[in-house]
Amino acid sequence: MWVLEPAFATEAVDSEVFSVQFNANDTLLATGCGRGTICIYNVSTHQESCRLNRTGTSPMKEVRWRPEPADAPARTRGLLVGASTDGLVRQWHVPSSRLLHEFGNAEETGQLFCVDYTSDGAHIVAGGMQELWVFDEETKKQTAVLKGGDSLTTSGHSSRVFAVRCHPSLDQPALVLSSGWDSSVQFWDLRAGATAVRAIFGPHVCGGAIDISRDGSTVLTGSWRAEDQLELWDFASGKRLEVIPWRREGIQEPPCLLYSACFSKAPRGPLIAAGGSCGSAHTGEAKIIEGCCPGDTTGSEKQRCAGTFTKFTCLSTSFASENSGLVAFGGSDGRTRVLRAVPAAAGA
Repeated sequence: MWVLEPAFATEAVDSEVFSVQFNANDTLLATGCGRGTICIYNVSTHQESCRLNRTGTSPMKEVRWRPEPADAPARTRGLLVGASTDGLVRQWHVPSSRLLHEFGNAEETGQLFCVDYTSDGAHIVAGGMQELWVFDEETKKQTAVLKGGDSLTTSGHSSRVFAVRCHPSLDQPALVLSSGWDSSVQFWDLRAGATAVRAIFGPHVCGGAIDISRDGSTVLTGSWRAEDQLELWDFASGKRLEVIPWRREGIQEPPCLLYSACFSKAPRGPLIAAGGSCGSAHTGEAKIIEGCCPGDTTGSEKQRCAGTFTKFTCLSTSFASENSGLVAFGGSDGRTRVLRAVPAAAGA
């Protein structure tokens, strides 16, 4: 069992917090905001350390740090990318606050809503109006546009792509998942060409609400709908493993429509963070749920809500490393709330 302790909350920025992301060593927290800026917070002092893209006006929909293996050279450390609705992906060197590169052509991409690095840091994948755009991190060149399907099991995306996640294993850097308004999760293999290789149908994703467990076995989806919001899927087969109830049966409260959902960084994902809106402005909630280990289909009786935030619309969630136990929630009120999940004392 886990208990939650408050860590800190940021001062409100003047727009929504669409994305939150801890860096590799949990010292910094990046937030992508509705008016285009990126705020970087020092996790130790709880203070804003710098602000990127100050002149931006288009919403910064998602930010992601470049993976940093232990032997990564200094020049690849502290790199952050952000996907904006102006159709560009921007890359910064955060320690110097320097903009390094802008990826994409806004006339072609139109708008971008999500972004992720492949596990080896070699490619950046961003989702747009129907396509995914792939860029080589070293050469800064576009290498592929992912669209359409194999004409047998999937036709690719037909509407906005709001979530993209690359497989976490260094052995599978070419595998990419994406989801959005067309109520599907598309599977892509960067080695197999520019079309989706298979799909899961059902999840209606309207934010960063897909994730892959650290062992690569399970897909988590969070849907913007009143029922069956949180679902677990088998990565290999696409079979739905389980629906995780958002509320206990019989509780009469407005449903929570999810914008975000993610696994913790533990190898088998013992914790899930998710959140969304409950209908009216600035009314929503977020939860941390335990007992949802990927592949464990023994039933919901093992699941337990470790904690709930209420009365704010949660737009984004992110776990830090397993060692720190931190989890961040970004809200429509411009604030980011950070908790620490710690194991409950024996006998508690």
